[in-house]
Amino acid sequence: MRWLNKMLVVAVLVAFGFAYSAEPEVTIKFPLKVSLKHPRTLKTQEFAKWVEKYSNGKIKVEVYPGSQLYKTKEGLQALTMGGVEMMNPPNGHLVAYSKLFDLIELPFIFNTPQDFWNFLYSDIGWKIIKSAEKSNIVGLTAMDEGPMVIAAKDHFVKSPKDFKGMKIRTSGHPIVEDAIRTFGGSTVRLPLGEVYTAAQQGVINGVYTTFSAYMKKHLYEVLPYVTLFPNHGAYVWVASKQWWDKLPPYYKYIIETAAKSAAAEYDVEIWSNLDNYIQQLKSHGGHYYRPTPKDLKAMEKAFSPNWKKYKAKYGPIFDDVLKAAKGK
Repeated sequence: MRWLNKMLVVAVLVAFGFAYSAEPEVTIKFPLKVSLKHPRTLKTQEFAKWVEKYSNGKIKVEVYPGSQLYKTKEGLQALTMGGVEMMNPPNGHLVAYSKLFDLIELPFIFNTPQDFWNFLYSDIGWKIIKSAEKSNIVGLTAMDEGPMVIAAKDHFVKSPKDFKGMKIRTSGHPIVEDAIRTFGGSTVRLPLGEVYTAAQQGVINGVYTTFSAYMKKHLYEVLPYVTLFPNHGAYVWVASKQWWDKLPPYYKYIIETAAKSAAAEYDVEIWSNLDNYIQQLKSHGGHYYRPTPKDLKAMEKAFSPNWKKYKAKYGPIFDDVLKAAKGK
């Protein structure tokens, strides 16, 4: 990958002792909410190994999965004050620091995962990733959360009319919630750990989440009809600005390059699991549907009346996002 090729340049510098002999050692505290075995934790641990290797042991990364150090909200608060050096939270948690992070989750505008990655790593995507610096948060890169799904109790959700009367759990995704309501559904914000019981009790009859989380929580037992939902989320790699600004340039280069390499690998790896998720789902008696281009066009058309509201809320960058999604 292009980022790993850059890492080789750094390795040469290290080998000849040009970059780090006089630089101090640095420790990065990196909290995560997800578990030790979650793909995001595993990729963050790889990042830690790369950083230590290519800094010749000068930079060490301490990874704290499972909310050992902080939950996401508290971790970000600590990061803005310099109490934590780095995190890679879902983009939705960063909306409190910049509303532009909402735009990453615009549904129905990306035809393939590659289209989303092209946007994420475009100039417009970069502008969004960097948009929280006034809140002491430095954006380094971002990576695809992976396949998103809407699962229902007794039918596929493949057209606007299929949303009518549904009560769908979200964890707080304003634009996705707009889409659900536009199509006649309602939303309920619940922690993922409460979804199974809520579905059993009839509090909800649908859930919006990642395919990996859906499978991990055995939600096929209560919400077995899974539709691949045409939108994306991102984990955004961020650093504390007051810490970042004090780092030597070589350290910044190593950390940012390693993060970009990890993100690019994660994008491919997380989507490579899709067929496995589908197979597991069907083995448990679940059902799977992937929307056709006709389905996607119908949903985009039904949702497009919201564009005017979003232009007013987000400004000119909203049109730039739409153009970037179409490769313009």
